[in-house]
Amino acid sequence: MEYGDKHILVLGAGASGIGASWVLAQVGAHVVLNDYKPVTLPADEEKRLVSAGVDIITGRQDESLLDSVDCIVISPGISLDIPIVKAAQARGIDVVSEVEVAYELSKSPIVAVTGTNGKTTTTTLLTKVLEGTGKPVRVGGNIGDSLSEVAYSMPADGFLVAELSSYQLETIKHFRPIGAIMLNITPDHLARHKTMENYIAAKERIFENQLSTDFMVLNIDDPIVADMKHRVPSHILEISQHQVVSNGAYYDKGQCYVTKNGTATPVIGSADIHIPGSHNIENILTVIALAYALGVPVETIHRIISEFHGVEHRLERVKTLDGITFYNDSKATNVDSVVKALESFDQSVILLAGGHDKMTPLEDFMQLVKDHTKAVIFMGEAADRFEAAAKEAGVQPIYRASSMKDAVEQGYKLADQGDIVLLSPACSSFDWYSCFEERGDDFKNCVHMLQEGRHH
Repeated sequence: MEYGDKHILVLGAGASGIGASWVLAQVGAHVVLNDYKPVTLPADEEKRLVSAGVDIITGRQDESLLDSVDCIVISPGISLDIPIVKAAQARGIDVVSEVEVAYELSKSPIVAVTGTNGKTTTTTLLTKVLEGTGKPVRVGGNIGDSLSEVAYSMPADGFLVAELSSYQLETIKHFRPIGAIMLNITPDHLARHKTMENYIAAKERIFENQLSTDFMVLNIDDPIVADMKHRVPSHILEISQHQVVSNGAYYDKGQCYVTKNGTATPVIGSADIHIPGSHNIENILTVIALAYALGVPVETIHRIISEFHGVEHRLERVKTLDGITFYNDSKATNVDSVVKALESFDQSVILLAGGHDKMTPLEDFMQLVKDHTKAVIFMGEAADRFEAAAKEAGVQPIYRASSMKDAVEQGYKLADQGDIVLLSPACSSFDWYSCFEERGDDFKNCVHMLQEGRHH
């Protein structure tokens, strides 16, 4: 779609909506940025939008906003079931995601990462590996800046790396990544997608416009992802930790291999990998497979993975005090992420969990917690439900904390030398914090305030 001179309504005044509004105004569109909540934009952002000619209307969202509108650009957090979207669809107005705008405007090809867990680590590592080619590389989407704004500033000969959620993929039209990664699929966001089938269908849209010359990395250790093979139109690269694959990457006896037409080349061994857990091997294999297919030499891939120490708030080692090591995994906002965190450690773990409850089933999760923890400390809005489920599963001992400081201090007291104290909440952060980053920072500050030698 050519956006010049079109009337566009952008829904959602968060980072993605602000970025899209500014970019669309740059290419000559008439833009209204709207949010049903009364939103006060940061002064510099507001000034930038107003000087670009964007109309900002917040605190109401009535149907009159649709008059003379050619297209709606929707932010990822917004449901397609809201009245204004339903009304737009009834009028035959296109509703597209901000990711679609990015695709239309980017001069560089896009590589995209999706899946339930591991997206940020994989996207960050893929970005670093592609930067090793010396080409211009930028990253956006679910991570960092608004994707459309990053796309607008891209030169032609680089890579735009996009971390995409199911929400962002739900409303694409022509979006086509030349390379994409599908990490794994577990139940998440079911309140929004209603059924697992809808959630999987949204994720699968990542490859629907791909050509046979494009690449799609599938983690075949995940049965739902492996089943997508029959529907992918592009060149499939498989990754596995349990079997040899002929095109893609696999892990065997501590070594990651890349393969092309059955020929395997060793890339990197466990000794040079600094992010713990088998889920990170999964993330690394997908990056190896895609980067190699896109022409990055094995030496470059090896060097950059060996220099990578992970992402903040994702199994991030904070410090070791009296032989007790504290890990910040604030980004673990669902039970599946916490399972992966717990399985990453051989040492005894004291788990700090809880927050704003996503209401996912807890039975299987608590069985695993029982096997993998020495003690649990629950906090936040979810604490009652978590404690009831933990008791039911026979988890013990169970403690409660009234604040992050309280949780950290209790964890420190309960731990012995060689133990791990792990913040991995299995919940979003919106009960006590504005975002998981703020929660993780609070945890780290509390850990740094502990006094060495004050143990027990």
